[in-house]
Amino acid sequence: MSSTASKSENSLSRDMGPLGAISTVVAGTLGAGLFVTLGTASSTTGPSVILVVALSGVLAMTIAMNYSWVATIFPGAAGSYSYITRTFDSRLPGFVVTWSKWLGYMAADAVLAIGFGSYLNVFYPGVDPALAGFGLLTVLFLVNLVGVRQYSISQNVIFGLLVVAILVLVVPGSFSVSADNYTPFFTGGFDGLLAAAVPLFYAYIGIAVAGQLGAEVKNPSRNLPLAMIGGTAFLIVLYMWTAAVIYGVVADYTVLADSARPLATAAGEFLPFNATAVVAFGGLLATASSVHAVMAAGIKMPYSWAWDEVFPKRFAAVSERFGTPHFSLLTLYVVASALTFWSTGLSQAIAIATFSYLVAYLTVSLTVGYIYYAKPHLIKHAAFDPGAWIYVSVAVASLGSFALLTQAWRGSLRVYVPWLAVGLAVFAVYWYLGEQRGTDVRAILDTLPGVPTDEYDPDIRESPVQD
Repeated sequence: MSSTASKSENSLSRDMGPLGAISTVVAGTLGAGLFVTLGTASSTTGPSVILVVALSGVLAMTIAMNYSWVATIFPGAAGSYSYITRTFDSRLPGFVVTWSKWLGYMAADAVLAIGFGSYLNVFYPGVDPALAGFGLLTVLFLVNLVGVRQYSISQNVIFGLLVVAILVLVVPGSFSVSADNYTPFFTGGFDGLLAAAVPLFYAYIGIAVAGQLGAEVKNPSRNLPLAMIGGTAFLIVLYMWTAAVIYGVVADYTVLADSARPLATAAGEFLPFNATAVVAFGGLLATASSVHAVMAAGIKMPYSWAWDEVFPKRFAAVSERFGTPHFSLLTLYVVASALTFWSTGLSQAIAIATFSYLVAYLTVSLTVGYIYYAKPHLIKHAAFDPGAWIYVSVAVASLGSFALLTQAWRGSLRVYVPWLAVGLAVFAVYWYLGEQRGTDVRAILDTLPGVPTDEYDPDIRESPVQD
């Protein structure tokens, strides 16, 4: 697969419009935090969760800014993998950053699928959540199998229904808020505020997921920044609005902190009908949309490694009929399905997902700063030039990600380190085999994962290859 012709045959189609990219960011992120985290995070800090949501949103926006800027330079598959490998002209750093994310994506799909089954229990108490989750994974596997266009259409529909379901809660709730319920605002001091930061940032964890689909987004110079920056802004407004409502209608925040369904608990204070059913319907949509987005995005990492010849070639093969990396998709579906029935250690895998996301956010932000400082020739290839403000964005995103990493590493390293060791062994084997074959690494890095060779200018890097 070293030839440019074979790579073009395995390229992806730009069939996703701006709405599909935005719904991937927004609807694909909501299931991770909105329906639980906004309530449970208050256990350490009280109603000041609203402030933490805002501060986490600032960090999320700087990360979205960094990703969206570099994505217009390297609009390829697998997001951070493409950005890092093509900036540093080396496949190893991008592989290290994304290897653990792949495990995190598969685990996240399993957890979110089980969450879907739990919400389904509200309507059908006898349904096994794991079995229901497996059913959802199967349906969405088939949707993703037939191409990104069908994924985009279905995700847009779910997104529309989800927004309506949320507005049914927050609009009437806005008229039932009592300012007295916000006092005391800070209940745990600075330490309590910081403790709430990690779980609340998890509510923004999918803000850069559109970057994974960069090779499939139409007009990426416009639509990728629109999706990541616009989608993040939408999430900030929605989260703050929802948080202001649920803490404004409930007199005792500990009720929300102790609730398995905090939005339903809050909605029961003002909705004249079955609040649990409304929230459960929203939860079904949110978890389904997140599973959908994670599945579509998660298959792009092994696809890109295989494109760059550091992973089995079959992972880069695409269906002749639908243009999807079917083997990569099948692998994610099988592993995620197995994890829904074998959940031992799944919580640790989710911890590694959060940890790996933060590693990627930190690394990509530093990469953006490096490009702007040391590779000014790349700036002209970006869709927009933020000027010196980019250093502010890089500093906030890097320091914020690092600060959260100091909290998120606990419970992650016992899985992260051995899994990373496996990944390095895989990379070493395929690097060695490539050396034996005389693989032209320059020719590989002169392409962009998922992008036809006639669409990508290899002279954009203008620097020597390191591996």
